[in-house]
Amino acid sequence: MAPAAAAESSGVVLIQDSMTRTVAKGLGTAPDGRTYDASPLTSISVANGKAKLSAAAPGATVTARPVGLSVRDSTQSTVFTLPQLPKSGSGVYVSLQSRLTADGFYQTQVRVDPKGVVLLETLRVNAGVQTSLGHAWVPELRVKAGVPFVLETRLAGTTAVTVDARVTAAGTKPTTWKLSVTDRSAKRLAAQGRVGVRLYVSRSTPALAALFDDLTVTAKATTTPAPPTTPTTPTTPTTPTTPTTPTAPAGAAGAAPVWNVAGARTGAGSALVGTTKYPVPAGALFVSPNGTAAGSGTSAAPFATVQAAVDRAPSGSTLVLRAGSYHETVVIPAGKKITIQSYPGEAVWFDGASTLKNWQASSGRWFSADWKYDFDSTPSFTKGEADGTEPGWRWLNAAYPMAAHPEQVWIDGAAQAEVSSLAALKPGTFFTDVANDRLYLGSDPAGRTVRASTLTKALSLRGEGAVVRGIGVRNYATSVWMMGAVTVEAPKATIENVVIYDTASTGLFVGASNTTVRDVTLARNGLMGLGANYADALTIDDLLAVENNAEHFNTSPVSGGVKIAKSRGVTVSDSALLRNDGPGVWLDQSVYDVRITGSDLVENRGAGAFLELSQKIDFVNNLVLRNAGNGVKINNTGGVNLWNNTIIGGDRAVNIVQDSRSSTDSSVPGHNARRPFPDSTMPWLIRDISMGNNVIGESAGNCTVCVEDYTHRYTPADLNIRSDGNVVQRNSAAAPTWFVIWSRGTANVNPYVFTTWADYRTTTGQDANSTAVEGRKATDASGRLLAGVTAPARGLPAIVATILGSTTPTIGARFP
Repeated sequence: MAPAAAAESSGVVLIQDSMTRTVAKGLGTAPDGRTYDASPLTSISVANGKAKLSAAAPGATVTARPVGLSVRDSTQSTVFTLPQLPKSGSGVYVSLQSRLTADGFYQTQVRVDPKGVVLLETLRVNAGVQTSLGHAWVPELRVKAGVPFVLETRLAGTTAVTVDARVTAAGTKPTTWKLSVTDRSAKRLAAQGRVGVRLYVSRSTPALAALFDDLTVTAKATTTPAPPTTPTTPTTPTTPTTPTTPTAPAGAAGAAPVWNVAGARTGAGSALVGTTKYPVPAGALFVSPNGTAAGSGTSAAPFATVQAAVDRAPSGSTLVLRAGSYHETVVIPAGKKITIQSYPGEAVWFDGASTLKNWQASSGRWFSADWKYDFDSTPSFTKGEADGTEPGWRWLNAAYPMAAHPEQVWIDGAAQAEVSSLAALKPGTFFTDVANDRLYLGSDPAGRTVRASTLTKALSLRGEGAVVRGIGVRNYATSVWMMGAVTVEAPKATIENVVIYDTASTGLFVGASNTTVRDVTLARNGLMGLGANYADALTIDDLLAVENNAEHFNTSPVSGGVKIAKSRGVTVSDSALLRNDGPGVWLDQSVYDVRITGSDLVENRGAGAFLELSQKIDFVNNLVLRNAGNGVKINNTGGVNLWNNTIIGGDRAVNIVQDSRSSTDSSVPGHNARRPFPDSTMPWLIRDISMGNNVIGESAGNCTVCVEDYTHRYTPADLNIRSDGNVVQRNSAAAPTWFVIWSRGTANVNPYVFTTWADYRTTTGQDANSTAVEGRKATDASGRLLAGVTAPARGLPAIVATILGSTTPTIGARFP
């Protein structure tokens, strides 16, 4: 974001917000036009002259930060009120944040315990690591429920940063500061940065809320920053016929790589960047890398940055971006409905990389002192959290210990591998010496272009109804806990004809309802292509997710092409999930009512499809080929229609498993906190699974169709698991070892293992109309049935006929 002018002479009021408005979600717009980043949006509201921060659970954090303000020396104050005191535990923390940048921030906080006792403390936070600079008990103030108190903080200096703080009862006039500290450490924060208000409830304290109002920020400023205002709608521009294309930075220009989509039926993915031609509506605002700070958003005088356009644009605006590279982080704030699109036929890139210069040779290595960055390498969705220790919860693979480090470097477009020490440096690698502000290369950069990721986020969509289309995003140093280089944080967003690649962790994250992801390419991102959580009514159509988890994190707990959690009413259609290091598509932790259809899940290193701890899944007309994990794994998931798929290869082609995790055990991760507990719609049982008209075979593991209950409680008949009308292939009479594994449901008794198809059918009564193929292939390399291989296809369930658009039964996935 392009910050407002730095504020630096005495007594200039930058913010004075008395919260005299009513807003259901977020903080809305202040009378002076100021807006706020509010997170989580649904945890913040304004009514009766006060803003409300609601921590939804123990350990929850809520923040509110004014948009468009960056300040160094300042004084901040606000009036806090606790409607209720903490009932137990360590208590609640209310804070003011200052000088907030990518490097960290200062935080002045008040902790209130269940008795109303007050502790005042000043912290410095660098890359998620908190350092206490000093604290003081405040015995003269005892906080009471419903009674306001004032928190103030003052910062000054760069070589030595002084931070003063005090907390007093509302209505009193203090004359001295209660706590004063001076920060001279090498990690001090000398740059100007954002300000904010924060609520945190300790993990030992039940959820509660805090109110605040009369937020005031003043500064010593030679230039008074003007608060954002709502601009007059510009006159309808005249569309230029021959636009001037700005010069892109060296190494930044050009289209995205052309991805190998071998094995896929569909032409899934985005149009090439620069080929879309969305109409330019009347009243559109224009942005160009050749724009100036004085730009007004007309075609003749475009804004110079996208964030400047967002800040000036009224809700409902369309921003039209001219060709070139935009090296910025853009936030569409709550309360603004904004469309961002490329100019017709022009290539627009959000690029998180910068060109490094000033290289010096040093003992067979080369370093640049242009490097001033220290990115957070937390290997978790929780900032500052150490890697897990339990199997399935370890993010880092020992063979790739630098996976969570977001630094990325390219020499003439070729990616360099990061190493953890200068001693490990060799050609093709790089090392970041954070303490000495140096980036080292193991290859000679002379005469070559070296680019490195220097920004962490591209787009944060916090305004309901945001639309982003016709652009590319690349090269962002996104930390794992940031969730994605592009994040959808408010409902009803549309992401269309967008390419996101070479980001350090996840390309696109959806964390809000009614989002549409259409014609999108997610490629070579460090952890995942697309992640989603609490993304009800999510529509994914024509998505290409290829070669994600490029940093080789462990497959669990998160990796691969697409992972969706705790969402209801999801559709994935006509998409291609190819060669991801992890599952192609993974449903996990109480995902309900999902349709996956017409999609190709090919050569992923995990399962093609992993359906886990979920319910009501229609998996129809999908092509699942040569995945290294299971072809389709159904784990503690019921209500599955597995019909008209071609599932060839994998450790086990179809693997249906019940384990000991119980939907009535609150200690097991995976419950949807928005639902009643226990959730009657989410039994976590492999009950009511129907398999029909599939082609299944070429398992590399010990069976082709496998149904197991590790708890030894259920038989497939108990669970209503049915299979018929399939073609089931086995490579030979001994490979895999068993044609079928079938649970017996008896304690301490292993399941049935069938070495012949006849024994399986006679014993179970299943697949009476299916065809077994042994000792030869059933499909060609593309997944098409070979001549002479057939089975009497079964009549289609109504939902399957609806999905296929036909009542005519056929075998396997359908080809164009």
